[in-house]
Amino acid sequence: MRNPAQPRLGDLTGLRNAEIGCGRGNFAIFLASRGATVTAMDFSENAIQIAKERSERLQVNVEWRVGDAQSTQLPAEHFDIVISCECMEHVSEPRGMMLELARILRPGGRLLLTTPSQLNAQLLGWAHAWWNREPYNSGSGVQPHENLFFTWQIHRWLRQSGFRITGRDARIFQYLLLPRVNPARLRIDNMPSNWMAKIFRPFGLHQLYEASKTRP
Repeated sequence: MRNPAQPRLGDLTGLRNAEIGCGRGNFAIFLASRGATVTAMDFSENAIQIAKERSERLQVNVEWRVGDAQSTQLPAEHFDIVISCECMEHVSEPRGMMLELARILRPGGRLLLTTPSQLNAQLLGWAHAWWNREPYNSGSGVQPHENLFFTWQIHRWLRQSGFRITGRDARIFQYLLLPRVNPARLRIDNMPSNWMAKIFRPFGLHQLYEASKTRP
């Protein structure tokens, strides 16, 4: 599946790019192949080792780091583009992570962030987990941390961290969850028209935010 940030990348030639929460490195390798200078970080040593071996095999140069998205130890105001996909919902201090992404991005630089909004039928899953006193499982397994976000929280944190939102996308509109029924049968992946996409955007499970850093 194509990374949702990919259509918004533009020309990356010569740009310093950080991917925070890079997993096994597929997208970071793609960014480097597009001409970016890439630093990619994940908390998992195993994932970074797999990513490093893959990039060496493909002869693509990426600086791989094991680190904490909430305190990356990367230089301040260094990167032209910072990308983080499906990471913020799994950290213990998401507000701190947002501030850290702002810290490492240069003024005028771009942030591409994806993280879920649960303003849809996924709330039934959260309610079920709470009622049964079980950890929430989004369908991809129980995570060490799983944060319940609504899109207006991310808007507020972006503004408070010095960002101006310049673009939005949303997909996967989950309208119902039923026992023993595949959730993919009870959702719309993409709205069929632009006006419907705009109206229903807050209810999309997968949210993308494009933002510009407006102040140090």
